[in-house]
Amino acid sequence: MTSTGAIVTAVREEGSSVAAAGNHIDWLIDNAETYSRLLESLRSARRSVRIAQLAFDADCAAYAGGSLAGSPSDDVAIAELLIDLARNRGAEIKILLNATWILNTARQLRKFFAERGVPEEQIEVRGLSRFPHFMHAKLVLIDEREAFLLGSPFVNSYWDDGAHIPFDARRPSRELGGRPLHDVSAHLRGAAVRDLESLFASVWDAAAPAQSAISRATRAANASASGARQTGVRVVADAPDGILPSRPDGTMQMLGELLAVIARARSFIYIEQQYLTSRIIVAALVDALYRNAALEIIIVLNQNPDLTAYRGWQNAQLREHTLLSHPRVGVFSLWSTGAHPEHAGVTRINQLFIHSKVIVVDDEWAAVGSSNLDGVSLGDYGADFASALGRSVFRGVRNVEVNLVIDAGTGMQSDSLLTDPIVTLRERLWREHLGWPRDSLTVRAHEGWLATWRDVARANARRLGSPARIDTTGAMVGRLLPYSPRAYPREQLADAGITLDPARLALCYNPGWFGVFASPHWIRNIF
Repeated sequence: MTSTGAIVTAVREEGSSVAAAGNHIDWLIDNAETYSRLLESLRSARRSVRIAQLAFDADCAAYAGGSLAGSPSDDVAIAELLIDLARNRGAEIKILLNATWILNTARQLRKFFAERGVPEEQIEVRGLSRFPHFMHAKLVLIDEREAFLLGSPFVNSYWDDGAHIPFDARRPSRELGGRPLHDVSAHLRGAAVRDLESLFASVWDAAAPAQSAISRATRAANASASGARQTGVRVVADAPDGILPSRPDGTMQMLGELLAVIARARSFIYIEQQYLTSRIIVAALVDALYRNAALEIIIVLNQNPDLTAYRGWQNAQLREHTLLSHPRVGVFSLWSTGAHPEHAGVTRINQLFIHSKVIVVDDEWAAVGSSNLDGVSLGDYGADFASALGRSVFRGVRNVEVNLVIDAGTGMQSDSLLTDPIVTLRERLWREHLGWPRDSLTVRAHEGWLATWRDVARANARRLGSPARIDTTGAMVGRLLPYSPRAYPREQLADAGITLDPARLALCYNPGWFGVFASPHWIRNIF
């Protein structure tokens, strides 16, 4: 699924809006911003709404206010808005969800719509049941004219805004332990929407009880017109064998994109990811460091991922390749602080869960989408396993994934009109994480970007680790602390020289042994 379109101009604004010949892209940082734009577009829908999701809870709400205000109501519950569109606009609504035996919200959502008296002809919910493969792509397509490439499932635990306050009662603890969440989505218009519509149609057909041979042939003919990898804007999709009719079995398109861009990296690679367990990707990063003595790699990761084995796998990769101590690699975590509402002078601190899947290389290439840097997103879950048994049992297990790639080319041959949206994305993310103004993040310093990141992380550790009472209005600049492979959040803080003290610094997410080593939060997701 590839399309190309040359960007002719970019509007470098706070809203991250990019006008393009054939494409228009808005970067949406964190889900309050995403939901606000999504609801605005849904309310203007006239003909059709197509949704692809990992999970969709009927009570998922887009809150009317920010972290300290607003409450869910019918007009901001996504499912309720869809009912209104079906009844009052006659919009054709199709919802495609993962429906494997360990994660299936399709049944409950069908039941919800049925209880509200909505016939299936108005809102059809279809489940993709291909266990052990998952439907992991997250899309909303409206009237065949605009698309949202979403970061998060429609589940309330994933709601947050840019304030990322350490605790919010509207953010349930069942999936992520109540941690604030950072994510990135994209709002698209133009040529990329056609590719996403075609992708949705292919997976929708694959989820049908009996696939239409004519439909599959049509999808294959349409998809075969896509071009090879080149500069421009393109949709990159992967799926289990047999779902994308134009794709040969075993194709790993996003993995190929990543290996190619890592190999060409000259200045810096920025990785902001939920997981980093892919042995193939880590090996490629190490090779790039050896080939180019000027290359810096900046990585932002979760210290306590939400899947059972991933913390150990991730740390094993970081240790095996000495990435935590490499002079040209910086690995960081994100944290949130705020005044305790009940205890004066006490600051609360919490891990900020990273759910985004973002990679930026040399300000010339960027990817945003659903693919994690793990085997199951990149084409082969078995590749993450150290044992021959694991590699054999899980060989070829892969998710349905979709990503947006912007490729400006390299060096003197790069297209400056394509680099603008890439720089805009990086600057918005770094301003949030570093707490620095945009002007400080436009031109790379002589000593590189990594020194700035390390300085900010160390300064935050000093502020929080000082025995003096913490100024709750400025406990941290940005969100950065150094990454620690230790198991428990309190130990991770201790590695940075930060001691918890109920009289000055209180930890919100403080799991015990079972929470760390069994990661039970994801168990709710599988029933």
